[in-house]
Parts: sequence; C-alpha cells; structure tokens
Amino acid sequence: MKIMILIITAMAIIACGKTEKHDDHQHDMGAAMTETQEHEGMEMAGADEPVLADDETLIYFTCPMDSHKDVHHVDPGECEKCGMALVAGVVTSKENMDYYGCPMLIHSHVRQDTPGKCDDCGMKLMPMRKVKS
Repeated sequence: MKIMILIITAMAIIACGKTEKHDDHQHDMGAAMTETQEHEGMEMAGADEPVLADDETLIYFTCPMDSHKDVHHVDPGECEKCGMALVAGVVTSKENMDYYGCPMLIHSHVRQDTPGKCDDCGMKLMPMRKVKS
C-alpha cells in the first residue's frame, strides 16, 4: 500500500509544473519560463532553484558524487555524507540525458546506461540528468 501511495505522489510531482502541447491545443500546468530561463536552460535560476527546459521535470536533489547517489531530498541543500551542494535530478529528453533513472524520490540510487525498469518498484526508468550550478 505504501508503494502505491509513493507512486501516486511521484506521478503528481511529475505532472506539476509541466506544459504539454499537442497539435491542436496546449495544457498549461505551470508558470511559463522567462526568456532568460529559456536561454539558460541548464543553469540555476537563483541560489537554490534550478531552471529547467520545457520538457523537463524536477524529481529530487541529490549529491553530484556517484558514490553518494543514494542521497536524495525534495529541497536543495548539502550532502550529509560529504557536504557538497546537492544538484537537481530531472526527467529530461533522451538528447540531454546523463542516465536512465527511477522517477521516484526514494529510488534516486537506481541509475543505469540503458532503458529498463526499476529493480525496487518496477517503474519504467526515465531519461534523466543532473542540473549542476
């Protein structure tokens, strides 16, 4: 039952802030990006807020060190293992991805080079990248 609640929560997080455009209409599910953000698509907006491309969704913040990929938070901060600034982990396009990862916060450690399913929950792995400041 807890896994279902987490899956539903993760899906809700993914849906928030997205804009979907279809051939004949558009669903505006969040605020539009500013012109500056569009040009800086891979930078940080402020001290803690990542700027994402139109097709990206923030999932979690994680340590940039692969050995600490199990560190995950919903807010920016510092890694409790090494003190480095956490970076945003986002679902992105295949063209911009660094790895395939589980879109669930608690499964930030599930990362691989090929598509597949999460070993922990069975969800489809998504193209993801880390947004470094």
